[in-house]
Amino acid sequence: METEEFIRKVLSVSSKFAWIKRSEVSKVKDRVRMRLWLDKLSFIDVYYNAEKAITSYAYIESGKRLFGANNMRIGWHLHPFQRAEEHVPIQQLSMEEFLRILEEELKKRNKIK
Repeated sequence: METEEFIRKVLSVSSKFAWIKRSEVSKVKDRVRMRLWLDKLSFIDVYYNAEKAITSYAYIESGKRLFGANNMRIGWHLHPFQRAEEHVPIQQLSMEEFLRILEEELKKRNKIK
Protein backbone atom coordinates (compact mmCIF):
# COMPACT_ATOMS: atom_id res chain seq x y z
CA MET A 1 0.00 0.00 0.00
CA GLU A 2 1.27 3.47 -0.81
CA THR A 3 1.85 5.90 2.06
CA GLU A 4 -0.82 8.36 0.89
CA GLU A 5 -3.42 5.60 0.80
CA PHE A 6 -2.38 4.46 4.30
CA ILE A 7 -2.76 8.03 5.62
CA ARG A 8 -6.22 8.38 4.05
CA LYS A 9 -7.35 5.05 5.52
CA VAL A 10 -6.15 5.87 9.04
CA LEU A 11 -7.73 9.34 8.99
CA SER A 12 -10.98 7.95 7.61
CA VAL A 13 -11.17 5.17 10.21
CA SER A 14 -10.14 7.41 13.12
CA SER A 15 -12.86 9.93 12.22
CA LYS A 16 -15.43 7.27 13.27
CA PHE A 17 -14.22 7.47 16.89
CA ALA A 18 -15.37 10.65 18.64
CA TRP A 19 -12.85 10.12 21.45
CA ILE A 20 -9.99 10.79 19.01
CA LYS A 21 -9.74 14.56 19.19
CA ARG A 22 -7.02 15.45 16.65
CA SER A 23 -4.30 13.97 14.49
CA GLU A 24 -0.77 14.78 13.37
CA VAL A 25 0.83 13.28 10.27
CA SER A 26 4.51 13.13 9.35
CA LYS A 27 5.67 11.51 6.11
CA VAL A 28 9.23 10.98 4.95
CA LYS A 29 9.75 9.02 1.71
CA ASP A 30 8.00 5.67 2.24
CA ARG A 31 7.45 6.06 6.00
CA VAL A 32 4.50 7.52 7.86
CA ARG A 33 4.21 8.47 11.52
CA MET A 34 0.85 9.54 12.84
CA ARG A 35 -0.31 10.57 16.27
CA LEU A 36 -3.99 10.39 17.16
CA TRP A 37 -4.65 12.42 20.31
CA LEU A 38 -7.27 11.51 22.91
CA ASP A 39 -6.25 14.25 25.36
CA LYS A 40 -3.07 16.00 26.56
CA LEU A 41 -1.52 12.82 27.97
CA SER A 42 -3.01 10.03 25.82
CA PHE A 43 -2.50 9.24 22.16
CA ILE A 44 -2.12 6.47 19.63
CA ASP A 45 1.12 6.28 17.68
CA VAL A 46 0.74 4.79 14.22
CA TYR A 47 3.76 3.86 12.10
CA TYR A 48 3.87 2.52 8.57
CA ASN A 49 6.85 1.62 6.39
CA ALA A 50 5.63 0.94 2.83
CA GLU A 51 8.94 -0.52 1.63
CA LYS A 52 9.12 -3.15 4.39
CA ALA A 53 5.33 -3.50 4.90
CA ILE A 54 5.69 -2.76 8.61
CA THR A 55 2.69 -1.47 10.56
CA SER A 56 2.62 -0.55 14.24
CA TYR A 57 -0.10 0.77 16.57
CA ALA A 58 0.60 1.81 20.16
CA TYR A 59 -1.62 3.39 22.81
CA ILE A 60 0.46 5.72 24.99
CA GLU A 61 -0.72 7.20 28.27
CA SER A 62 1.45 9.52 30.38
CA GLY A 63 4.49 8.59 28.30
CA LYS A 64 4.08 4.83 28.68
CA ARG A 65 2.90 2.24 26.13
CA LEU A 66 -0.07 0.45 27.67
CA PHE A 67 -1.32 -1.45 24.62
CA GLY A 68 -0.14 -2.11 21.10
CA ALA A 69 0.04 -4.30 18.03
CA ASN A 70 2.51 -4.59 15.18
CA ASN A 71 4.10 -6.88 12.64
CA MET A 72 7.76 -6.03 13.31
CA ARG A 73 10.37 -8.82 13.33
CA ILE A 74 8.19 -11.75 14.48
CA GLY A 75 4.99 -11.21 12.49
CA TRP A 76 1.72 -9.82 13.80
CA HIS A 77 1.52 -9.75 17.57
CA LEU A 78 -0.33 -7.94 20.33
CA HIS A 79 1.06 -6.14 23.37
CA PRO A 80 -1.94 -6.64 25.72
CA PHE A 81 -3.22 -4.15 28.28
CA GLN A 82 -1.53 -4.64 31.67
CA ARG A 83 1.18 -6.76 29.95
CA ALA A 84 2.44 -4.50 27.16
CA GLU A 85 5.93 -6.06 27.30
CA GLU A 86 4.50 -9.39 26.10
CA HIS A 87 4.25 -10.52 22.46
CA VAL A 88 1.05 -12.49 21.81
CA PRO A 89 0.80 -13.84 18.23
CA ILE A 90 -2.33 -12.68 16.35
CA GLN A 91 -3.69 -12.51 12.83
CA GLN A 92 -3.16 -9.28 10.89
CA LEU A 93 -4.98 -6.43 12.62
CA SER A 94 -6.50 -3.44 10.81
CA MET A 95 -6.48 0.06 12.26
CA GLU A 96 -10.24 -0.16 12.81
CA GLU A 97 -9.95 -3.48 14.66
CA PHE A 98 -7.19 -2.03 16.85
CA LEU A 99 -9.31 1.04 17.67
CA ARG A 100 -12.35 -1.09 18.51
CA ILE A 101 -10.31 -3.23 20.92
CA LEU A 102 -8.79 -0.09 22.44
CA GLU A 103 -12.22 1.52 22.76
CA GLU A 104 -13.53 -1.43 24.77
CA GLU A 105 -10.49 -1.36 27.07
CA LEU A 106 -10.78 2.40 27.60
CA LYS A 107 -14.49 2.07 28.42
CA LYS A 108 -13.70 -0.62 31.01
CA ARG A 109 -11.23 1.78 32.62
CA ASN A 110 -13.67 4.74 32.47
CA LYS A 111 -11.28 6.69 30.24
CA ILE A 112 -14.02 7.25 27.64
CA LYS A 113 -17.80 6.85 27.60
